[in-house]
Amino acid sequence: MAVEALMDNQAQIESVLNNLVYALFAQSGQAGANGKARDLGNVIVFDNPEAVDVIVKTPELFRKNFSLISALGFSRFNTNDEDWSVRRAITQDIYLAAARPAQQHPVAEIYATSLSGSEATLPAIQQALFLASMTIFYRAFGLVPDMAATLLLLDRVRDVLRRLQFYSWVSPTTAERANAIKDARAVIADFGSQLMADPRAAAEMDRFKSEARDVEGFSPVEEFVMNFFAGVETTVTTVLWVIDRLGANQQVQERIHAEILSGEALTPYTDCIINETMRYFPPIPFLTREVGADTVIDGRDLLAGQLIMVSIIGVHQHPAFWENPRTFDASRREFIENSFDRRAFIPFLTGPRMCGGARLGRLEVKEAVIAVVRQFVFSRADDVIRFDYALALRPAGGASVSVSHR
Repeated sequence: MAVEALMDNQAQIESVLNNLVYALFAQSGQAGANGKARDLGNVIVFDNPEAVDVIVKTPELFRKNFSLISALGFSRFNTNDEDWSVRRAITQDIYLAAARPAQQHPVAEIYATSLSGSEATLPAIQQALFLASMTIFYRAFGLVPDMAATLLLLDRVRDVLRRLQFYSWVSPTTAERANAIKDARAVIADFGSQLMADPRAAAEMDRFKSEARDVEGFSPVEEFVMNFFAGVETTVTTVLWVIDRLGANQQVQERIHAEILSGEALTPYTDCIINETMRYFPPIPFLTREVGADTVIDGRDLLAGQLIMVSIIGVHQHPAFWENPRTFDASRREFIENSFDRRAFIPFLTGPRMCGGARLGRLEVKEAVIAVVRQFVFSRADDVIRFDYALALRPAGGASVSVSHR
């Protein structure tokens, strides 16, 4: 009975979170009454790129609030003000160094090598992508991961985050809340034990702690784990969506394959499908923010302490900024011509809280796509889009993508 209850609860969690994403897709580009931002339940959803640009570029007024997700710990991703600035400084130079032009070849080699040993199945390719991205992240910090153990921990982090996010929307019982927090702390403790068993990783955690000495209650393991999960999960998620879309269009797939084999420095169609994938399937589909003071945005009165939602899906599908925004267009004119409004394309956000790993993420995604397209051919039995949402938006594991070696 306990196992059945757990399975039922897991199905409910997946249903609620995926339906939330479906709702954002359904209402994207549709203004509410009098052209104002719409509501989703009791939360105001902002998806007008002009309004969202103000929100994300004014972090002192629209503050990060991740509710129960913070049970997994605190990092640059869920903190504000000076706390955020100190945390950012610990990792930012690492990310910039890892994304320098000189790193393109090593990154390409890691993905090519990891995928060369992969079976021609989607689960095997997904695992190879995760192993490559994990390697790149750890190497940026001068570390080498225990692949098998770290992959298991990554899965546990995702499962815990899914549950914590669910309980941020659906009130848990006292026991459910306590168990979720207990599991979150357990995965952090296990990650910490693994890191501290490696002298190099332990030394890096000491560096984190030293540089954050003025941050009360700072945990270097929490900082590392949240950076690790955010970077690896969103990178691989984007590549999986590119694979999904390539499988749906053989002509596009072969054109990109030919472009890659040409050896030309410029790869406009490869770049375009990556951008279009991030537009249509943003890795982080929405954000929540807490209003710091009474204000008005996009015609809506907001009160201090109120929670609002920013729909990245809606921003990326706003009809005033995109032609046929609800259509996935692998040759989208706005990307090919570089004519899109930057406010309407924010897969890494924008402004002072823009993703610090954006350059590295872009480098990884492109080299991963190149390696994947060189080695495999994808096809789909249907073109039904299925989600698997747990903070980042993956294609559902049961998506009907067939794979063969080239």
